[in-house]
Amino acid sequence: MNEQELRQAMSTLELFRAQLESIAENQQLIQISLEELGRARETLNQFQNAKEGDELLVPIGGNSFVFAKVATNAKAIVGIGTGISVEKSMDEAIKTMDDRSKELLDTMNKLNDRRLAIEEQANVLSQAVQQEVQALQRGN
Repeated sequence: MNEQELRQAMSTLELFRAQLESIAENQQLIQISLEELGRARETLNQFQNAKEGDELLVPIGGNSFVFAKVATNAKAIVGIGTGISVEKSMDEAIKTMDDRSKELLDTMNKLNDRRLAIEEQANVLSQAVQQEVQALQRGN
């Protein structure tokens, strides 16, 4: 490995580091979304199992809750993206949460596979760079 190839390898290692950092950030965002979907699903289940007139604690975010009386346990308003929400039956709303969670878990698994592949490439390249640097140091 000549000096230019060594510089290229070091640059590639830095690129791997940046990719791993980006993957970790994405995984964190996905985890937050999964937790939010879990809370939403739990709230929908509580409403579905409640009777009209029952009082429930409803999460509003930031570990805060409000008391609410159930007007109907048959329907929910579900966001479908781009600020648009639609009314769905409670079963459809819960299925929507489950489907979204499954999609996010699939994405998380793909990111994890990508992370492992990059880590493996980075380890191989890092070992080669270390061996080359040691060889250069012995040569001087």
